[in-house]
Amino acid sequence: MANYPKIKGIFVWISLFLAIALGGYPPKADWKHIPIFDGPRLSLDSLLAIEISAATKYAQKPSETPASITIITAEEIKRFGYQTLEDVFKSIRGFYVTNDRNYTYLGVRGFGRPSDYNDRILLLINGHTTNENVYGGALLGTEFGLDLEAIERIEIVRGPTSALYGTGAMFAVVNVITKEGKNINGLKLANGFGSYGNLSLASAYGKELTNDLDIFISGKLANIKGQDLYFPEYDSVNGGIARGLDWDKYGGILARMSYKSFELTGIFTSRKKGIPTGAFGVVFNAESTWSLDERSFIELKSTHRLGIKSNIILRGYFNWYHYKGAYPYEVLSFDESFGNWFGLEVSSVFDWSANNRCQIGTEYQYNPRADYRLWDIDTIYFDQNFPSHLISFYLTDEYQLLSNLGFNLGIRQDNYLIQAKPQYVFSPRGAIIYNPWHRTTLKLLYGQAFRIPNVYEANYSDPLFGHKRNPNLQPEKIETYEVNWEQRVTNEIFGVLSVYKYQMRDLIDMTLDEKDSLTQFQNIGRVLAFGLETELRVLLRNGKKFYCSYAWQGARDWLPDSSKRLSNSPEHIAKCGVIWQVGPVYLAPEIQYETERRTVYDTKTQPYLLTNLTISTLQLFNHWQALLSVRNLFDTEYELPGGFEHQMPAIKQNGRNFIAKLEVKF
Repeated sequence: MANYPKIKGIFVWISLFLAIALGGYPPKADWKHIPIFDGPRLSLDSLLAIEISAATKYAQKPSETPASITIITAEEIKRFGYQTLEDVFKSIRGFYVTNDRNYTYLGVRGFGRPSDYNDRILLLINGHTTNENVYGGALLGTEFGLDLEAIERIEIVRGPTSALYGTGAMFAVVNVITKEGKNINGLKLANGFGSYGNLSLASAYGKELTNDLDIFISGKLANIKGQDLYFPEYDSVNGGIARGLDWDKYGGILARMSYKSFELTGIFTSRKKGIPTGAFGVVFNAESTWSLDERSFIELKSTHRLGIKSNIILRGYFNWYHYKGAYPYEVLSFDESFGNWFGLEVSSVFDWSANNRCQIGTEYQYNPRADYRLWDIDTIYFDQNFPSHLISFYLTDEYQLLSNLGFNLGIRQDNYLIQAKPQYVFSPRGAIIYNPWHRTTLKLLYGQAFRIPNVYEANYSDPLFGHKRNPNLQPEKIETYEVNWEQRVTNEIFGVLSVYKYQMRDLIDMTLDEKDSLTQFQNIGRVLAFGLETELRVLLRNGKKFYCSYAWQGARDWLPDSSKRLSNSPEHIAKCGVIWQVGPVYLAPEIQYETERRTVYDTKTQPYLLTNLTISTLQLFNHWQALLSVRNLFDTEYELPGGFEHQMPAIKQNGRNFIAKLEVKF
């Protein structure tokens, strides 16, 4: 890219400017006057007024959270035309995505293991963890299932957070906060259509029936016919063209009800997707290649005040997960997983004094079903269930030493019992939060996190395909150091500069055991990474918004015989976007640039520059809104890395495409 030095220079100057600019957050107020139960103040004049809970499990301003955070509002989701969480993450600093024409995978700060099913981040909905208990994965593309119009905001917390959430919270915690009935106050219907035969129907109903009872229900159904795709690696089969195999059928329903101190949330989602890539060595261009993912949960949460200075939160939940895949070899084969788990969490937040807030909690979880089955019409190759128990304890302490200097410490002990084999993991976290000037917040952050081996990694075996189980797998570990500088330049301009280092050990990778020539998952990987992220956000009083971000990611293997850049890890990422109102119409262009990524076959993808444009309207005639979003406006050809299950090193992504929506409110 000939313009790359210019792009890099612009962001370097932005970083220097943010480092020397004056202005920003006021000193912290007396803790006696910070209510524990304050709800979020959803002012669109400034994201800094929103209080979030994902970083500490209780409401805090972004400047007080012991992490580097990003908040995406409902307005940004609408105006930029985001249709899936994949679209959202493409706009977030330091994040990048991979789509292998079946699932969406998320990379954070240079780490995006191909085909890891997003098991090193946690995805929450209203504070409830949705990662399933078989592969530990989070569903982020169309497999997420829910309508993004049902989302009030998305809280993105970077860095290790196992001190609060346990396994999987290694790189980020993403908390999707859904709307309440009072945000809708009526009935909405939306009809969408677009490229590749994309048709969708969505509806939402919300009402605050009394001062205490609030109901919100949202549903969506979508069907995408897809496109014919050419893969030169399969030229000998049907000319390398996969016809009619890129289809996608998905949908979901969300219900949320609150009454006084009680809140009930439930979801169900389903996505069935054709697989056109010939993954896992199946017969190419065979119609019967697909995957199905379904999930649901129900959670009841109750918050009670215990005097003026404390509260107690009770949370009970039940989760269900189902996966099934069809893979045509010489005979049609299937694999399938079911998971269900339930648990109870009790936590309390209390103020020891005007400058010391503590939180203590415990969680119990039982997984009666976490199974995997592989079979064809003649033979069952694998069929086992792996139940487990978990009990955890966590403690956090937030201490305000001076009006402009505070400390945040947290620890968690997780005790797993898997097949009568106990595992104990200890996770600490610490932060120093300092306001050196009136408009500046400096955060010094440290944390450790872990991921326990999932059911498939530790237990799957198949002599026919040459793979054996490894019950001795140990948890993966990560240790992160970060300096985060937050600068409020004026009342309308805000900037962030983060510098970080992390190291991972006992990374679980598949390898060949030379003793018996069988593959096996083992703790053999180590990673060392350094990086820098900077972002500028401008939110003007007239409603115009602008963001730009740059990330440098230096993530490498940390092994005696290898120091290669990690696969699927772009070194430089730059993004910017604008929301601009012209009369009753909003114009929202976005630009996203990425350098090359190394594939698992040690080739490289090409750098690419994408431009998106969304045009949307205000509410017209008190009822109607319209939207037109064009992705990849200039029809850039680009590819993203696949995994070892693919014959092709990189997989072609969508060219220019559009989605149009018409919404009516009653």
